[in-house]
Amino acid sequence: MNISTKLQKVLLKLCNQYFPFNNLGPERLQEIVNHIRINELRQDEILQVKASASEDYLYLLEGQIELSCDGSALILNSPEETQRCPVLLSEDNQNCSILARTDAIICHANRATLDNIIAWDFIGRADAQPVEHIDLIRHTLVFRKLPMEYIQTAFANMSRKTFPKGHSIHYRKSDAYYLILSGSAEVIIYENPGNNRVIPLGRGDTFGQEAMFSESDNSGELIVMKEDTELLVLEKHHYDELVKRPLVRSVTPEIALTMLDNGYELLDVRYPEEYAINRIPGARLMPLNELSRRIRELNPDRPYIVYDHSGPRSAIAALILNNHKIEALSLEGGIREWPYDIEIPSSRMTIVSRSGKLH
Repeated sequence: MNISTKLQKVLLKLCNQYFPFNNLGPERLQEIVNHIRINELRQDEILQVKASASEDYLYLLEGQIELSCDGSALILNSPEETQRCPVLLSEDNQNCSILARTDAIICHANRATLDNIIAWDFIGRADAQPVEHIDLIRHTLVFRKLPMEYIQTAFANMSRKTFPKGHSIHYRKSDAYYLILSGSAEVIIYENPGNNRVIPLGRGDTFGQEAMFSESDNSGELIVMKEDTELLVLEKHHYDELVKRPLVRSVTPEIALTMLDNGYELLDVRYPEEYAINRIPGARLMPLNELSRRIRELNPDRPYIVYDHSGPRSAIAALILNNHKIEALSLEGGIREWPYDIEIPSSRMTIVSRSGKLH
């Protein structure tokens, strides 16, 4: 995607100075461009904004603005005010307007989308077992059907193989899933005598996934390597073992509240910046990216309920704890769906009641 020099500078500032973007790897930073909204406002211009059901973050990148929501207002005089503590827009803020007191640039980001990107970033950069080629893997059918917490295990079961030019694989003998890392191949489909259809395959393309999901032998198809080709291979029996595994146990907020009264401890695996914005009372902070090396700080005889913003990180964390023989459950919907008391530190920026007009 071609972007202007000015937008490049804005994105660079966002990625270097603003939470949580400054915690993400390069690949995820490239991805966020498609999931945030950046608006440039002229002085006195008014922009209507609306939060999603999952809550949103609002950042000031340049200038000064006044945010007004349902008769309450917040004035931001400096971009530094939102670098580590973005303004939180909840689904209750349905009628919000931004007045640019000076020329300004703002960024609007969906928290649930960020939560998902942060989880994938952890999987791709985990200290113990990072998943290479994650951007090739994550969008394939096989991996989309796996719970996120099992992605690392699936990748660990994949082997690298290099097939020479001319090597062929018959679908009826295919009992694995293949992802092309380099080189090229083609699928030859024998439809009628003398009438074959050819489909080219290159880096990032896959084949064999049908073996994972159906009993069809696809005997009329043949994959032929057009050159020496390197592939990642996941054997079907490894995939079947993963699918048959019990999922990480989750718990609803209503049941979790009762469990907390009966000896369970609450573990918050979000970033410290998120914990500073809001948290469930009594929760202990242990960010996902620190969990493996700090796991000895936890009592192995104590059961835990783990939460993040919306769920993906807590599922990964619960699996890590379970693998260390610590009982852990993931809170369904995270703090986003927690209907009970939420602790909000007094230092957090809030939209305060005010009278008078926006100007």
